[in-house]
Amino acid sequence: MSDSFLNEEELEDILDQIKELTLTKNEALYLSDSITLLMEHEQVPGLVHIPARHLSAHAVVPVPVDIIQKIGMAVLLVTDPDNTSGETTIELSVADLYLLRECCQSYVRINKELVGYNLARKVYALLLDGLVKEKIFLETITETAEEDLDYTDIRSFEQVKDRYLNYLDQEESEVKDDRTI
Repeated sequence: MSDSFLNEEELEDILDQIKELTLTKNEALYLSDSITLLMEHEQVPGLVHIPARHLSAHAVVPVPVDIIQKIGMAVLLVTDPDNTSGETTIELSVADLYLLRECCQSYVRINKELVGYNLARKVYALLLDGLVKEKIFLETITETAEEDLDYTDIRSFEQVKDRYLNYLDQEESEVKDDRTI
């Protein structure tokens, strides 16, 4: 589904959807270091507004205070000595994820962890989840289509439909796609 076909209200609904992002300690710290507070002021002609700290070559992205609070909470939770998993999960809107995507530089490593790469994959997996599932479904249908069926006959379509419904039933119970996103 392309955003160009969405009206403003539908796009706003999509951007307001809440997703859960799981972060490692290094990822949370990296995001904390990569964002800065976006100061919102009244528009005054001739006055230029800048972020709370200077933008640097480290891809510092200005974000609203609520994102800073969420990332800050993630840092506190993931660095807590009682956190044995080394991870924490935060809830972000799709719009927030698009902002954080700007921090994801794939070449960034921290303590041998591919932080930028991992973050980019996690963010894109959340943003494109429906499209990935649709692509996998289309590939599966294409791979399992039988060339010897007469698709001008409605019974052939019924056979394909029955196979697809069986596939969906299996997928929910046991069959998993081994491809990773």
